[in-house]
Formats: sequence, C-alpha cells, structure tokens
Amino acid sequence: MIRNLALIGTIVMFISCDNTLVFEEYKSFKNQNWNTDSAVFFNYLITDTISKNTIKIKLRHTVDYEFQNLFLFIETEVLDTVELMLANKEGLWLGSGIGDVREFEFDYHSAKLFSKTGNYSFKIEQAMRYGVAEKIQVLNCVLDVGLSIEKNE
Repeated sequence: MIRNLALIGTIVMFISCDNTLVFEEYKSFKNQNWNTDSAVFFNYLITDTISKNTIKIKLRHTVDYEFQNLFLFIETEVLDTVELMLANKEGLWLGSGIGDVREFEFDYHSAKLFSKTGNYSFKIEQAMRYGVAEKIQVLNCVLDVGLSIEKNE
C-alpha cells in the first residue's frame, strides 16, 4: 500500500512539473532597505523565439512597508516607469502571504515575443518620490525583488 502511494505521488509530481518557466531569480536587500542608488540587474538567456512569454516583476515586502504603491524604473530594450499598487484604498495588502511578509506579482508584459536568441538583461530601480522632486533615498521593509519569465500556453 505504501509503495503504491509513493509510486502515485512520484507520477503526480512528474505530471505536475511546470515546463513553462524560462527564468526566475530574486535579489535580496540588506537589512530590508532598498536604496535609490541600488539598481537590481537580471541577466537571462533566451533560446526560444517562437513562444510568447509573460514577464513578471515580483516583490516581497513586510506589512510594515509604509506606502500603498511602488514606482519602478525599468530598463530592458526600452526605458519604462511602472507603478505597482501593493494595497487597496482601505490599506489591505494585495499580495499573497502569511504572517508579516507579502509577495506581490505584477505582469509587466503578458505576450512578449523575443526576436532573437541570446543573452538579455533587465534593470529595475526604485523610483519613489515625495511630491514632485524629492526622491526617497531608502525604502524600508522591502525584502526582495524578483523577475520571472514564463512561456504562455
């Protein structure tokens, strides 16, 4: 009986393996502080120019993060600015998690088709500001920033 259960468990594990993940990596911040001069770089290899991909930016933060949102500067083939809404108007966190850590996923590009194989890079900087000009030097309670690329099926 136990042998049969182990065999069934192994089969289920192989069937449920996700072959859609192309790349995933996280960068952690010392003391949960993301400095404005600390850009995060991701380098990845693309070998498939036929499949469309979803590029996700992932953020892990504590519930003590003091803002409802997070602005980011993104640099890939183009320069971009994005806003992640981390909490709703009532202050409830939109990411998943248990305890005091939340993980938020943002679909940066939902149908990215890479035009050629090779090495690519992705740069992320925090772009939070007080009002018009004064930038926030250190964002507290940010644990990690991640990037994942998944093939669409």
